[in-house]
Amino acid sequence: MFKRRDIPPVLLLLLLIVLVMLTLSQILVVHNGRYGRSVHSMRKLQLELRQMDLNLHALMMQNVPSVELNRRMLANQVNSHRMADILAEAAVPNKSAVPARDTQEIRPHHHTRELHSQHKDEMNTTNDNRTKLQYCPAIPPGLKGRLFIDLNDPLNCTEEHILTANPHIQAGGTGRPANCTARHRVAIILPYRDREMHLHILLSHLHPLLHRQQLEYRIIVVEQFGRDTFNKARIMNIAFVEALKLYRFQCVIFHDVDLVPEDDRNMYSCPSLPRHMSVGIDEMDYKLAYQELVGGVLAMRTEHFQILNGYSNLYWGWGAEDDDMAYRIMYVGLQITRPPMAVARYKMVKHTKRKPSDWRKRAKLLYTGTRRFQFDGLNSLQYKLLHVEEQPMYTHILVDIGKPPRGFR
Repeated sequence: MFKRRDIPPVLLLLLLIVLVMLTLSQILVVHNGRYGRSVHSMRKLQLELRQMDLNLHALMMQNVPSVELNRRMLANQVNSHRMADILAEAAVPNKSAVPARDTQEIRPHHHTRELHSQHKDEMNTTNDNRTKLQYCPAIPPGLKGRLFIDLNDPLNCTEEHILTANPHIQAGGTGRPANCTARHRVAIILPYRDREMHLHILLSHLHPLLHRQQLEYRIIVVEQFGRDTFNKARIMNIAFVEALKLYRFQCVIFHDVDLVPEDDRNMYSCPSLPRHMSVGIDEMDYKLAYQELVGGVLAMRTEHFQILNGYSNLYWGWGAEDDDMAYRIMYVGLQITRPPMAVARYKMVKHTKRKPSDWRKRAKLLYTGTRRFQFDGLNSLQYKLLHVEEQPMYTHILVDIGKPPRGFR
C-alpha cells in the first residue's frame, strides 16, 4: 500500500501567500476602476459647472425686455391674436353649417372661438361687469367635502367613462356653470410626459371637482417634444403664454399630473396671493416638508405670475424649479399662502420617480436665483410651437424647446 505523504508546511505557506496576492490584486483592480470612474465623473462635473458659470454670466448680460415691457408686449400680442380671431369669425358666412368635430386643431396664431360662440350674450368675458345671469354663490352649494379616491379602478378613467360621467365638459377640456356666472376664470396647466394613465386618473377626479366648485375653467396639457432632458418649468411658462391667446383667464394653477385632490373644499379659485394648494400628500404622511415648498399644485393670479417673470427656464432635469419660484415670490414682496391642512390633501399616483439632476447644479442655480429672475423667465422664452389641439378632455399644447445648453444636462 502507498504511504501517506504530508505536504510540507513551506508549500502550504506559499500557496496561502499566492491566494492572498490574487485576492488583493482583484480588489485593487476593482478599486482602481471605481476610482478612475469617480475621478472621470468629478472632472466632467467640474467642467459642466464651469460651463454653467459662463452661461449664467452670458444670460445676465443678454439684452432682453424688462419684466414690465415684456408684460406690455405680451398683452399687445394677445390682443392682436384675439382681434385676428374675431375678424376670422366674422368672415365665416354661416358658422352653424360648419360640422363639429371631437378633436379640433387650433391655429397657433388664433385663439379659440368657444368663448364667443357659446352663451355669447349671457356673460361678459371679463366677469367684471353686469351680466344677465347672476354670479354663482361665494360658497358653492354642491361641495361634498372629503372624497373617496380609488386610484386602482382603471375602468373609471377611460375617456368614454369620464365624458359620460361629466356631460358638462366642452371641447378642449373647458367647463362653466350652466345657471350662474362663474366668479373665477381659471387655467389649469398640467406639464406632461409619458404618463397617460396618470393624466386620465387626474382628469376623472378633477373635472367633476371643478364643476362642483362652479368655476369657468380650461385644462391645458403641455407636452415637450422629443426625448431630450425634461424642462418642466420652461414648458409651464410656454403654456401660460399660449393659454393667454386661447382664454382670458384671471388666474393659473400649475398642477402635477400625479396628484389627485382628496377634498373639494380645497378651492381651485383665484387667490389674492400665491397659494400653495398641495399642503399634505399621502406619500409624505400629509406633512409639509418645509415652509418654502410650493411644488405640486400652485395657484396665482396672472398679473402676479408676470411680475415674477414666470418660472426660471434653466432647470433641465428634475428638481428645484419650485424652490426657485418660492424665492421669486418672497423676493418681490408677495407671500405664500396655504389652505388649511385638513382640506389641502392629495393622493399621489404611484410611479417611478425620475433621477434628480446633480445637487451642485441645482444649488448653483438657486444661489443666483434672485439675481437673474429679471433676465430668466417669460421674457427670455425660446420655443417652437408645434400644435395647439382641442381634445375632448383637455387642450393639448406640443412644443419643441430644443436641447439643454452645455453644463445644464
